[in-house]
Formats: sequence, C-alpha cells, structure tokens
Amino acid sequence: MAKAILLLSALCVLAIANFAVADFEIFDVEGKVFCDTCRLGFVTSLSDTIEGATVSLACSDIETNNVTFITEGKTDYIGKYTLTVEGDHENDICEVKLVNSPKEDCKKIVPELVYNRIVCSKNVGMHNAVRFVNPLFFQKDKPIHGCKELVEKMELVDLLILENDKETL
Repeated sequence: MAKAILLLSALCVLAIANFAVADFEIFDVEGKVFCDTCRLGFVTSLSDTIEGATVSLACSDIETNNVTFITEGKTDYIGKYTLTVEGDHENDICEVKLVNSPKEDCKKIVPELVYNRIVCSKNVGMHNAVRFVNPLFFQKDKPIHGCKELVEKMELVDLLILENDKETL
C-alpha cells in the first residue's frame, strides 16, 4: 500500500511539473541563415551558412498592425541564431526577417526568401519553449561553379533556374 501511495505521489508531482513547464512565457526561436550559392531557394550541398548575419523578429497585433515585440540577433559560426521572445503573442503575427549579411559576395535579399512566420504562443498545442524556423537565404549575384552539375544531377534543370541564370551556370 505504501508503494502504491508513493508511486501515485510521484506521478502527481510529474504531472504538476509538466504543466509548470508548459506554462512558459518565454520562447526561443531558432533557425539558420544560408548563402544560396546556386540561387535555387533551398539548401543544397553547395550552400554555405553565414556567420555574423543579422536577423530580427517582430510581432505585430493582428487587428491594429502595431508592433508589440521586436528583437534582433546574429548567427553563430554554423549560421544558427537563437532569438528570445518574451510574453505570449497569441493575437500577433510574428516574423523572423533577414537584416544584413557580413559576406560582401552574398548580400542579395530575395523577397520570397527574406522572412518566415512563426507562432509565438503557448495556446497552440506546442509543449516546447523552442520554435524552429525554416532556413533563410541571402543570394549570390551569380551561381558559383558546380551549380550546373548539381542541378543536372538533381534533374531540376528547367524547373528552378531563372532565365537569366541559365547562361552563367
């Protein structure tokens, strides 16, 4: 009987601890920034991560569009960033955006690849204080050597290469 009570007590403590962990008001948003060396819009074996790239996260109220939270950070040596969001932003639209690249040869910002939306609320069924964002990309002005072979190997020649890039690959 004593073992059953002890086991039940332990389960209750674990359940309470689980609710305490799930009731967070601080979120870490993590992602990576790449140099899109082949100008394809996704990570390839020729993509490089960017150390020291600046990213920002801003949350705006859905109805008024007023900014309710903003923070900024830089990527580490593997191109990873972590931004801390304080508070619950259930009624906000939150976006991580590229700000600046330290690489002179990879600074171009493509509108479709410049930001990612992220949920920064505890009321969406997520039980983790970390939110992961899709990769963000700065682009080179022209594809690097080896992109043509990579694209051919991936059998994407006509699907993903922009008209003005076909000659330079």
